[in-house]
Amino acid sequence: MNRFLRRSLWLGWVAVFLLAADSVKANPMAPPVVGPVVQPQVLISIVLAILGEVMCIVWLLRRWRHPRLLILWLLSMHLLTYPLFLGWLWLTYGFHPAITATTGEGMVVMVEGCLIYLLCRFLSPAESALAAPSITRTIVASLLGNICSAATFPVLMILSAWLIPPHF
Repeated sequence: MNRFLRRSLWLGWVAVFLLAADSVKANPMAPPVVGPVVQPQVLISIVLAILGEVMCIVWLLRRWRHPRLLILWLLSMHLLTYPLFLGWLWLTYGFHPAITATTGEGMVVMVEGCLIYLLCRFLSPAESALAAPSITRTIVASLLGNICSAATFPVLMILSAWLIPPHF
């Protein structure tokens, strides 16, 4: 019973993070599609949020077999998944923003989790004594990394707007 309660509590926290209004505000798209992404505050916040996500994933997979340059692989993975996420937001522009951002983030979590699994499975050294992480573990690491990124993005936006002058 204790184990069931712990898992239920953990799943409850995951649901709270996914459905929280702050995680929905992590959407950098606004009605002028190109305008806000070009601003220095938004670019710096996006880059720092992605770095936070990568550090979270690396920390969660530290006891499992992974490629030598996992941080660089994860950063380059975002060159694929971030444009896909923005494309999804553009395609679903007329729909409810919370549903659109949540489904887009869910798809990104699944794609990133599968890519991390493939990286750790096929690009890591075979002579390592560590076991490769399972697909479930990599998807959970991707989910927690994206939660970390979505939770820090609004804070980083506030800090960057406060630290960087508006006409940079």
